[in-house]
Amino acid sequence: MNGLEIRKRIDANNRKIQKALNKFTLTDEINQLMQENADLRAHCPHEFAGTFCRFCDMPIDFKDDVI
Repeated sequence: MNGLEIRKRIDANNRKIQKALNKFTLTDEINQLMQENADLRAHCPHEFAGTFCRFCDMPIDFKDDVI
């Protein structure tokens, strides 16, 4: 999965999380989406623009903890 595909998937997951929070959806669904985002970040090629990855939004301060 390339960086742009990761960006699209994380954006889609974040929209689902926001929608779920607005509907008081079970936390299991939110936890599953957040875990998927974490997995996607682990495979992201990371291109930092300023202090955040342009694909997965990971802060540059965290990159050494994951890479």
